Amino acid sequence: MIDLTTTYLGLKLPTPLVVSASPLSRDIDGICRLEDAGASAVVLYSLFEEQLRQEEADLNYHLNAGTESFAESLTYFPQASEFHTGPEGYLNHIRKAKASVGLPIIASLNGSTLGGWTKFAGDVEKAGADAIECNIYYIPTDPKLSGADVEKTYIDIVRAVKSAVTIPVAVKLSPFFSNFANMAQRFDVAGADGLVLFNRFYQPDIDLNELEVRPNVLLSTPQALRLPLTWIGILYGRIRGSLAATTLRASSTPDIPAKCVRAMLFHG
Repeated sequence: MIDLTTTYLGLKLPTPLVVSASPLSRDIDGICRLEDAGASAVVLYSLFEEQLRQEEADLNYHLNAGTESFAESLTYFPQASEFHTGPEGYLNHIRKAKASVGLPIIASLNGSTLGGWTKFAGDVEKAGADAIECNIYYIPTDPKLSGADVEKTYIDIVRAVKSAVTIPVAVKLSPFFSNFANMAQRFDVAGADGLVLFNRFYQPDIDLNELEVRPNVLLSTPQALRLPLTWIGILYGRIRGSLAATTLRASSTPDIPAKCVRAMLFHG
């Protein structure tokens, strides 16, 4: 019998198969089905930076409504910073998942700017998550923004998340850096416990008849695995963190949604 046990982000896993963020992790039944199917760990669906910012903006609005007319009412409420403004539903989902399955639960935070939202990682840890996957989905469109500034934003986000937690943090990245090997080393120095290669940006299509932009998610082909495997081969043994190859694949199980991301893991 082949021994498939491995270590990913410091977690001991029976196999290198981890299910990444997908519709299956949105309900506890789906997570239980994944465990029954042999998944070693599950990455929950992503919580987006915009959701956290919207929660905080809504709370600020309601706390300060009418205060321009009655200035003394400002003293009736504590400052918004004293409230927990993160989506409680996500934290409850982590708690329920941990109570329902025995496999590691990895939370996914999706963000592209440095800000207070990264502090929510601490709440995720308190809820019981075994690790965090920091999904940095960032397409720079400002022609005045230099490559060095873009790279610094990535590193600063990772450092901010790492400073908020003690659990392992993986970083899901795109391959679009001028020197990915250098960036991988910098993430390593910044404290990232693993790199997930690679993030796929959504590329919408244009409906020429309706003149509308429409979502068009194309699943990966087997050839798409070549790029992450190439970079894993280049980085293996050169950084201390774990390495994960990920792609968007169609499921062969009829009752499982077609869009289910699978990851193969390698320890550096």
